[in-house]
Amino acid sequence: MDKEQARFILRSYRPDGSDGADPQFAEALQLAHADLELGQWLASERSFDAAFAAALGKVKLPASLCQDILASLATERGDIPQACDPMDAAMVGALASIRPPAALRGEVLAAMSSSANLATTPARGQHSWLWRRGAISLAAAAGIVLAFVATRGEAPSVIKSVPQLPVELVETGFIRTFESPLFSLDKEREDRTVLLAHLRQHKLPCPCCLPQGLADVKGVGCRELVINGKSGSLISYDDPQNGVVHLVVFHRQDVSGELPQREAPGITQHGLWTVACWVHDEKVFMLLGNGTSVAKFAALF
Repeated sequence: MDKEQARFILRSYRPDGSDGADPQFAEALQLAHADLELGQWLASERSFDAAFAAALGKVKLPASLCQDILASLATERGDIPQACDPMDAAMVGALASIRPPAALRGEVLAAMSSSANLATTPARGQHSWLWRRGAISLAAAAGIVLAFVATRGEAPSVIKSVPQLPVELVETGFIRTFESPLFSLDKEREDRTVLLAHLRQHKLPCPCCLPQGLADVKGVGCRELVINGKSGSLISYDDPQNGVVHLVVFHRQDVSGELPQREAPGITQHGLWTVACWVHDEKVFMLLGNGTSVAKFAALF
């Protein structure tokens, strides 16, 4: 073993000395004791590692950090990838069509548990130190995969703790989702009863009643709308006065913020979008139309 090989191995030497019995570490340590330059480098390296670990240990992470990051990501992209060109759109669409097998979540959890055990168990064999560190990386990668897979099936406790959506995030999330080149409706029918049946079949929130001006208009289609891990419904209608308008429905428990009652909805402008919000029957409703006026929207109520 030469000095460069020894440096490479000793960079992974744990500060508690538990690697000392490993043959490769033992040889590298022996070379560091015999070579002054290498020994000084190792002392400096261990001193830096200890100082860095101590500094990290003093950092107090805010309890809401995970939720803040998720909310920022959802605000930025509305939970829908933004394709830059047709090639990107085709690639993202192909990836989005992949459905992981039902047993994958359990297999990932098992892999994480197994990898964690390997990472803390004294290993044997010539290359055990490499496997130990590889196991830690595997556990981290499995965790990342689980974060995505969990949203397709039964979510673990960390996913269940996702906070409420600010009502502003519902508005921004819909607009970014709708304006994505990958946007599509799950069900396209004029018959509104068919659309509602589709949403009920997928256990999504349904409107109990519509604004008076939408009572007799034809449906366009519907889909699930996922924003920051929360599932809601999107139903589109073809209104003769306002063009195609979109009704977003979420459970009240999933949305934070003060909202008016159905009798006096709040109506605002968001760029080219006109947005009406209200709460009724433990559900939050948001009606959005592009290119229409506040006065025309108000006439729907």
